[in-house]
Amino acid sequence: MVCLNPLIIHSFYFLQKSKMATLPRDVKKSINSQLPKEVGKKIEAMVLEKFEVIKNAMIQEFESHPVTVEIDSGPNSSNISGTLGGYGNLFTFIGFADGDNPISEVRDRFEKTLIRKINYKNGFFNFITTEPTKSELYAMTPLPWAVGQRSWMDGIETGLSGLGSYLYKEGKEISKSRSGPAIQLKGGKKSESAFGGSSTGGAIGLQRSRYSRVSYISSILKNFNKSIERLRNSTL
Repeated sequence: MVCLNPLIIHSFYFLQKSKMATLPRDVKKSINSQLPKEVGKKIEAMVLEKFEVIKNAMIQEFESHPVTVEIDSGPNSSNISGTLGGYGNLFTFIGFADGDNPISEVRDRFEKTLIRKINYKNGFFNFITTEPTKSELYAMTPLPWAVGQRSWMDGIETGLSGLGSYLYKEGKEISKSRSGPAIQLKGGKKSESAFGGSSTGGAIGLQRSRYSRVSYISSILKNFNKSIERLRNSTL
C-alpha cells in the first residue's frame, strides 16, 4: 500500500481550485468529483515508474549472476560460479544437451513480471505484482535426465550429486555424451575409454570432491520482494 504525500494532494487541489475561481458552481462540482481520479492517475504513473526500476534490477541481478552466465555460455564455459571447484561447468555437469537453452524460459518469465492496480481510495494506492515464485521456477527447470523428479535450479542452492564421477574434457566430443565434452562415469576405469584411452590421467581421483552450494534464485526473489515492500510502504 502506497501512501500519498499530503503535499501532493494539497498542491494538486490548490492548482485546480485556483483555476476554477470564476467557474459556475455546477461546473466546479463536476470537476471536483473527478479530482480523486486524476490524483490516482498521477500516483499510478509514479508507482509504475518506480516498479520498472525494481523489475529491471531483478532482471539484471539474474542475468549477471555467475550461475546464469555459466549455464547460458553452454558446454564450453568455465566454472565461474565455483560450484564445481573450477572443474568443467554447470551446463555439462547438470547434463543439458548441446544446443539446449535452459535459461531462456526463466528469462522470459522474469520479463513477464507486471504490476496491477487494485484500487485507489482515501489517499492509498493498493497493487499486486506478478513476479514468479520459487515453486513456479522449479517446475520449469527440471533436471534433463530426471524430469518430474527435481529442479536443477533448486539443486544449485541445495546441492547436486555426482561430482565424483563427472569427467570433463574441454574441446572434445565424447561418445554417448549428451553435452559433448563431459560424461558421468558409471564403471570406473572401464568407462574411461570414452575419452579415447585407458586412462584420464587420474581425473577420477582428483574429482572426489563435493559440490559447493550457492545462493541463486532465492536471493534474487528476496531482494525483489524487499524492494517491493519498501515501495508499498513509501510516501510518494
